[in-house]
Amino acid sequence: MSNSPVQVILNTNDFIESWERNPGGSNKDFFEDNDLEFIAHKQNIQEQLNQIKSLQIVSSYAPVSYAKVILKQTALAKSHRPTSQLFKPDVAPVVGAGDLGELFVELNPDSVNYVTSRIERAELKTKYKEKNGKLVANPSTYRSELGAIEEILPYSASDKRKFSLKEGVEWLANHRTGGAYIVELFDSPPPRKDWDMLPQDKLKLFSTFISGLRELGLGVTALKLVDRIGTGTIFGIRIEKGSDAAKVNLTLSPSSAGRNEKPIEVDLNIDKHSKLIDFLESHPLVKKINLPPIITQSYSRKPSITGENFKIPKFKENQQYPKICIVDGGVSDIYSDWIERRWGLLSPSDKDEAHGTFIAGLTILGQSLNGQQICKELDGCKIIDLDILPKQEKHSTYYSKPLEFFNELEEAVQQLTIETGVRIFNFSLNIDEHASTSGYSLPAQILDGIAEKNDVIFVISAGNTNAPWIRKEWPDDNLEALKILAKSRNDTIKTPAESSRNISVTALNPPDVDGTIPYALSNYSCRGPGLRAGLKPDFAHIGGSGTKSAKFGHGLYSLDGTSKIIDGCGTSYAAPNVAKTLASLDASIEGAVSRETLIALGVHNATLPNSLDNKDLSSVAKDLIGFGIPNGSEEILEGDPSSITLVFANRIINRHKMSFKFSWPSTLVKNGKCTGKAKLTIVSTPDFDYKYGSEFVRINIDAYLRQQNRDGKYVGRLKSIYTPDDGESSLYEKDQIQHSFKWSPVKVYEKTFPKGVGPTTDWSLDVEYLARDGAKLPKKGVPFTAILTISDPKKEEPVFNDMRQTLQSLGVNTVDIKTATRIIPRV
Repeated sequence: MSNSPVQVILNTNDFIESWERNPGGSNKDFFEDNDLEFIAHKQNIQEQLNQIKSLQIVSSYAPVSYAKVILKQTALAKSHRPTSQLFKPDVAPVVGAGDLGELFVELNPDSVNYVTSRIERAELKTKYKEKNGKLVANPSTYRSELGAIEEILPYSASDKRKFSLKEGVEWLANHRTGGAYIVELFDSPPPRKDWDMLPQDKLKLFSTFISGLRELGLGVTALKLVDRIGTGTIFGIRIEKGSDAAKVNLTLSPSSAGRNEKPIEVDLNIDKHSKLIDFLESHPLVKKINLPPIITQSYSRKPSITGENFKIPKFKENQQYPKICIVDGGVSDIYSDWIERRWGLLSPSDKDEAHGTFIAGLTILGQSLNGQQICKELDGCKIIDLDILPKQEKHSTYYSKPLEFFNELEEAVQQLTIETGVRIFNFSLNIDEHASTSGYSLPAQILDGIAEKNDVIFVISAGNTNAPWIRKEWPDDNLEALKILAKSRNDTIKTPAESSRNISVTALNPPDVDGTIPYALSNYSCRGPGLRAGLKPDFAHIGGSGTKSAKFGHGLYSLDGTSKIIDGCGTSYAAPNVAKTLASLDASIEGAVSRETLIALGVHNATLPNSLDNKDLSSVAKDLIGFGIPNGSEEILEGDPSSITLVFANRIINRHKMSFKFSWPSTLVKNGKCTGKAKLTIVSTPDFDYKYGSEFVRINIDAYLRQQNRDGKYVGRLKSIYTPDDGESSLYEKDQIQHSFKWSPVKVYEKTFPKGVGPTTDWSLDVEYLARDGAKLPKKGVPFTAILTISDPKKEEPVFNDMRQTLQSLGVNTVDIKTATRIIPRV
């Protein structure tokens, strides 16, 4: 064991300082020297606004409607948004967004007139000013904002629904859907008692929606499913048999999950569904009509028995074990000694325990069955059995409403965390969604909320491809591997693996399985990219080989419900190893360690397997394995004498930043230049607002490692991992999102300095923020954890002792992360 444990900086508050951000640049003229083109553009936008106004005036529902403001690709940055003069919050507010550069605005005839009058003020000729001896464009705000717009279009029926009527009815025929359309609204109708407080336009908007549903009859039942800040208002609307009267409930209905042998029957009459869809598409309040998700265990191959009964070790009361909650169909009684608590929703006859039992075996005795190469953590794990997913044919017996599974999950997580203290939830379940579904899924949003509210982490399987879409085995030749990936279809990560508050895991081949490349991407494993914000999947781990070996089977072993050794494969079985490492970290650190720190420790200490650590694959590796395979918890926490790892856990508050000044370790200073390697990881929990589509992350928390130049200014020295070799990413917003993880809650930067860098040994670690247009930092701030490692790649210099002595001389207080909570409340 080394003498260089991870060090937590105790006095991070000493490095929080006031920070006044520089204001954005001057107005940009998107039509500089193209005045004739600008005149035509101005006229076109005015005509588009007049068309929207004409539709509002003749609407039978309300004069309020919603429009899409499409921005130019060069106008995606915050400083170019047309919200200062044109679409002002108090007149024509932006109420959401879709894809990158697609804003949704609320309009009525008066606000259209207002916007049109402001557009009229935009000058037709390019204006200039002198700057540094040169003439530069100097447009008014009106011309600049108008020029940033590509077009303005009414939000139409084609924006609301992406499936055919026949497809919809066939999907709802599956009893596991709950039989209801998932309908998202632009705004939330308040309780009926508060309608007297509404302006006339909004009153008509809400009242015609409610009355329209009731007038349809047809057995329509509308239930509010979700109504929370940052998520929007979601209704489940279905047509039930046995009643023509419509029922509309404007308040959230509590979960009533439980065994019910007579589930509600759904009417699948296509004419009735046609009338309902026509109404929903025509009403301006409706934003999206989606089909409900279906929750399943991740598809996995049928295991084979490979050995006799295995003797399960006894639980030792006086020993400390990590703790994991397994969200599944139940765990077999063979692990009864290790099961601390069962949720107990499912009747024994309605359970399918095979999946959850295999997962439990990997967490309890994975190292004994598979060796340390595959299972890095020591055997032993307390299990919380959240048996919540019944057999397929029994799903509607327990969950009569759409999304009711997630209501039950939320209630269970809240109660189990209080009773047992469990923080890590293995979620090897995936969601089947209709092919028309797009964007950040509602299940992912719900898991985000549960994780943040209860201070827990879901470790989610990335999903497996179905049999027809399984790829060829990963080859030795990298070019051939790229060809295989280019030809593959239907292998994108499955919902809810895109969850940005949680962790998703893809699967790799085990070592020593004939005919496969060790630690290469398994041929069944789904892959990224996920959404624009962030890297998905986050991690990779051994999930078993998709190609079965005559000698080793799938190469990953656990037990069945009779204690016999079986083999198996699937991303379901890759997730538990990552969950075990996070749970082991949590158990090894005294007190309550933050979600940000647990995730950051795993990400910071992940490595790429040899099979994918190659320049030829650099453009695709991030979408296959994320940050890589996390090291074992002991290795993460103990470090190496030739490196030092510093942890900064704090909050960023409005108009403040963290700036930690320090000297580079003297043992790594050669000929006046700083050598070695630096790696910087930052994990934050910024506000999410899912109404803003691909821009749902509202605050960007970023970290920089900067070196001081002779002129006193600091210059950044690291670059984002996976940045293309041909240089830094473009200055355009979309490229920074793709290559530099802008707006991602998780970021990693690194650089090796073999020849040394810079003229001084003075450095600064800075944590700063950027808010979206219209967004503000919450009063409580944004929690973050930044981890910085400075190391000697040759493992020769005593960096740990050198740097620690320097920090002590500067008055920086550090302590071993495992005991830091004795001294400070946030780690």
